[in-house]
Order: sequence, then structure tokens, then C-alpha cells
Amino acid sequence: MKKSVIILLTLFAVFPLKTFAWGEKGHEIVAEIAFNQLDKKTKGILLSYLDGMTIEQAATWMDDIKKDHSYDKLKPLHYVNFDKGEEVKDICCDNIIAALSATIKDLKHYKDFSREEVKTKICYLFHLIGDLHQPLHVGYGSDKGGNTFQVNFNSKGTNLHGLMDYGIIENRGISLNDCMNYKNYNQQEIDSLCKGSVLDWAKESRSHLDQIYDTEKQINADYVERNFVLIKTQIQIAGIRLGKILKDSFQG
Repeated sequence: MKKSVIILLTLFAVFPLKTFAWGEKGHEIVAEIAFNQLDKKTKGILLSYLDGMTIEQAATWMDDIKKDHSYDKLKPLHYVNFDKGEEVKDICCDNIIAALSATIKDLKHYKDFSREEVKTKICYLFHLIGDLHQPLHVGYGSDKGGNTFQVNFNSKGTNLHGLMDYGIIENRGISLNDCMNYKNYNQQEIDSLCKGSVLDWAKESRSHLDQIYDTEKQINADYVERNFVLIKTQIQIAGIRLGKILKDSFQG
């Protein structure tokens, strides 16, 4: 697996209205952080079910197939919206909280499913755990998770969702090392991070929205720095939690 991935690109003139979280690179890093926590046997079991697909490909599969309209039913699974002040709760059925909760439950009994079903569920898990930790994927319905919240960065127009998904990452550059070693958690802290339900993690993610929305239309350097720190933190936590889920599901 890739040990270090560094990317530094200029910002696009306009980020389209998408529900991608962290962009391709962020999702890959979440997968790599998780994979590095597994023992050799568990890695082997996981890779056998991926059947030639890499963990990076598994992590981005749900975005990669968005242009295939036969998968349109999966699009609502990437996010859930609640208006500001509204309680974040389990709601049925086509949203990230319900889909991720069901996937985790199913993978604890993965031997009850066909190999192809397990592969698909692993792809769901890898991707949705990343999406959940991008706070705007548990965002406000009024602006479609920041997709219609217009801002200006480096004299170019974009929206808040695109800026947080991949604009800041591409502007600042990000590596596996940046996220994996951003904070050195001890085992007690890791155990605490991994407690709770998907709903708890969704509420935690949404708690960062005040920071994300604390900006004028013109994005400044201080805002980028604050939220680059947040992005690194959220990607690392997502990877740690994904690793624990994979251990609980596939470790012999």
C-alpha cells in the first residue's frame, strides 16, 4: 500500500455542487490509516474479499460510480441534512446514518452474505465512514450541506462544501503522515474515540459546523489554517474508527 501520498494543486475556478467528501485523496488516506492498524491475517481476509480491488479503490468506489445512473439510488447515502437547530437523529432510510449503521451491523455477520455482497458492503463502509466525518455531510438542508453557500477564495468563486471537501486539501497539500501522526493518541484515547454509535459520531461531526460557517464570503488565511487542522483531525479519527470496525468484523 502507499506509504505516503502528497498532493499540491491549485484550486479549481469553481467547485461543482457535489456530495464528495475529502475528495479522492482524503478518502484514500482514511483507508490507509485503517489498514495500517490491522494485523497480517485480518489484512489478508479483507483483501481476499476485495478480490483484486485495492483499499484505495474501495474507499473511492461510491464516488467513482456516480456517473453510472444505475447506481443513482446510492446518492442519498452520502449525507443527511437537518436544518440549523434541528436534532440529529436516526431517520429512515436513505441517508448516511442509516446506511452506515446497517453496513456495520451486516459486516459483523459477513459470512452470512455472498462474497460479492461483502465486497460491496466493504466499499460502503470505507467510503461512508469518511463522508460522515466531513461535517457538511451532516449539514443544513437550507443550503444543501454548504453546496449553495457561495464564497470566494484566491479570487475565485466556489462553495463552502467544495472548499471543505477538497479545496483546502488541494491548496495546502496533504499526506498520510499529516493525518496518521497528526495527534498521537494513546490506547485509552483510541478506545474512547471508538465508543458510541454512528449517530453519536454524526452529532460529533456536526458540532464543527459553527467553525466551518464562521467566515465572511472572502476566505482568508486564518480560516484555511483553522479548518486544515480540523480536516486532518477528522480524517485521522475516521481512519481510527474504520480500523476498529474492520478488526471487530474480520479479525479472527
